[in-house]
Amino acid sequence: MTSLAQTTFSAAFETAPIWLQGGIAQAIGGYAPLNAVLPGMNSIEFIAQYKPLAGSTLAKWQIAEYPLANFATAANAVVQQPLDVSMMMICPAQNNGGYTLKIAIFTALQALIQNHVSAGGTFIVLTPAYIYNNCLLTTLRDISSPSEKQVQFIYQWDFTQPLITASASQNLLGTLMDKISNGLPTTTSWTQPPAPAIPNNINYYAD
Repeated sequence: MTSLAQTTFSAAFETAPIWLQGGIAQAIGGYAPLNAVLPGMNSIEFIAQYKPLAGSTLAKWQIAEYPLANFATAANAVVQQPLDVSMMMICPAQNNGGYTLKIAIFTALQALIQNHVSAGGTFIVLTPAYIYNNCLLTTLRDISSPSEKQVQFIYQWDFTQPLITASASQNLLGTLMDKISNGLPTTTSWTQPPAPAIPNNINYYAD
């Protein structure tokens, strides 16, 4: 990986993979990386690094558990489920006042999240495999190991990408479920779901 590629990868997926969408970011164009709106997040005394955790979903369907006539009916009687993604944030306190700064930053982070969610804001989560748009934050919790010398320095962000848009709802139900809902006979067809919207003003080369 070249130096430019390494810088791009680090900026997008390790330093600032969590973006605010709407909510408190509405006043600054609708999108903002978390690190940019939280002062001190990437200061020399406090540096947070991110990494996607195993278990994120690219496709998730609920299969009918009742007896079905045949495999074709079973394949059509499925319901699409929200996607899930979790990020690990590594944020050890450093020297030169790091612990004092850490308390200030995490207090500000908790207040920022509360205000953003209360204002109807969502999140964008960048991973090397997929960009999760319009996510809801479900949990932010400490997952630090008790055996480590430092405490509360590894946190887990859990997000879910709900299926709520009108365009997406057309693809939520399998063919059979759709026929039952509409009460009308229709021909079987497949429509490609819309690609997730990626904000044009994301700068992958940001410092």
